[in-house]
Order: sequence, then structure tokens, then C-alpha cells
Amino acid sequence: MAPRISSISDLENLVEEFDSTDGSPQLEFIRTVWIAIDTDDNAFYGQKKVRKYDISLEQFQQGLEPIPDDWAFPAYTSDLTIAPNEGIVPEGLYLKRPPIRLFDPDDTLLKNPHPNIVRYHGCRVRRNRVTGLLLDAHSTDLNVLEKDKALLESIDRNSFVAGIESAIAHLHSLGLAHNDLNPANIMLGKSKEPILIDFDSCRPFGEGLLSGGTRGWTDEKLDTSAKENDLAAIPKIVKWLDDLS
Repeated sequence: MAPRISSISDLENLVEEFDSTDGSPQLEFIRTVWIAIDTDDNAFYGQKKVRKYDISLEQFQQGLEPIPDDWAFPAYTSDLTIAPNEGIVPEGLYLKRPPIRLFDPDDTLLKNPHPNIVRYHGCRVRRNRVTGLLLDAHSTDLNVLEKDKALLESIDRNSFVAGIESAIAHLHSLGLAHNDLNPANIMLGKSKEPILIDFDSCRPFGEGLLSGGTRGWTDEKLDTSAKENDLAAIPKIVKWLDDLS
């Protein structure tokens, strides 16, 4: 039975898909897609050729269809670390849902932690499938600095940038590139230190990328994991911080 949808926040994901037609640079709306996951980590999927704000909660509910586990989640393999698998996510932790790859850089980081990289506790497993990753929860990303000037002024910019550079250097020492370094993927820690998050695009050097990073922060033609992708993004973040001052 599909989970009950009583508000938009009950949806795991809600996106509108657009595409170009006949090579035109103008994008055309295709459909709205949504995903919901129940308390046993069963996944459900719905779609409708209607803009998301024109879809009622009842239509979100009625449109849900079950997704087979082997479509939604990768199989668990013994080389992955299993996190505590209670039904309720422990306080202070965040459950990151799919897409999840069979190659999991977070497991590499579990064995090689860094103070400026979000702490990973292992994967959540249901029915021998990886249904999520448990990470330390952080509530504030760098974008908040655009509106909170007092917070911006309280940060030691030199040590902050050094923390970002240290995190990236650590990734590179493991043969990994982040490939999507931008303010939304850097959180503020308890001591206002940078915490690097979101490793969906993280890959070993030379591997192909499914997504090309974030527009404005990475090369739009980005298709291969490389340390140069991160090294090019750091000066952009430094300039962004300078411009906020």
C-alpha cells in the first residue's frame, strides 16, 4: 500500500522535466514526476503531464505506483558498511535517499574521514538492498551568507577557505574528485567550519560523469571526473565570498 500523502513534504522527490524540441534552445515542459517512500523503504513513483503546482494532494496520492526494489535500489554487497537500521533515523543524522550507485565514495570516506567532509555512518539496508546513506545532519549551507551579513562577518574567511582546500586535497589523495563544488554543497559546521557534502558526482579520476555539475560553478561540458574540476571551482567560491563582503 502506498504511503499517505498529506502534504508536499511527504514526497521524497518532486521535479518537473523539460526538454527541447527540434533542436530549439527553448525548453518545453514534458511532465511532473514524484517519488514517495514508506516506513519500510518501499518506493513509489507517479507522473503527470501537469505542472507541479496544479496537482492536488489527492492526485499525488492516486498516481503512486510501486517501484520494484531492483529498479529503485542497488543490491547490498559485503564491502559496504551497514549503518544502524532502526526504522527511525537517529537524532543528529540525515538519511540520504537514492540515486545511489554501486560504487560508493562515502564508504571510502568512512574509512578515511576528514573534519571538513560530512561524516558518513554507513548504508541503510532493507531486503538486501541499499535504500539510503546515513550522514551527519547539517542545516545551513553557504547560500545563507547572502542574507545573513552578521554570520558572514563572523567567519574567518582565510581558515574557512583553507578548510575547503584541505577537504578537496584529502579527496584527491584518495583518487577521488568531488566534481560539483559550489556553495549549496558546503555546509556550516558547529564552529562555523566548512563541511563538504553531496557526493552524487564524486568519482575516481578518469571515470565518466552522468551529471555535469552545477551551472555557473563547473564546466557545462563536464563529462569526466578530474581533480581539475575541483581546483577550477575553488577560486569561484573565493570570489563569491569576496563579492558578498
